[in-house]
Amino acid sequence: MTEKHRRTATEWLLTYLGPAEVGNIRGRRRALTAAERARDAQLRHEFVRVVGFDGRAFLVERDASPDARS
Repeated sequence: MTEKHRRTATEWLLTYLGPAEVGNIRGRRRALTAAERARDAQLRHEFVRVVGFDGRAFLVERDASPDARS
């Protein structure tokens, strides 16, 4: 028995305009392993996302002072 799913406008647009995906974006997601959750928590603890003046995002260590980044 298959589930019938009505796509939202966002899902429809992502089909054509979204980021490249290797897998099926409409498929069920696999569960994260404990190691993957731990790595994600570590990255979120050690780094902060910064958006530059040109609009690009990058990661910077939380401890780093603004002078040490240049």
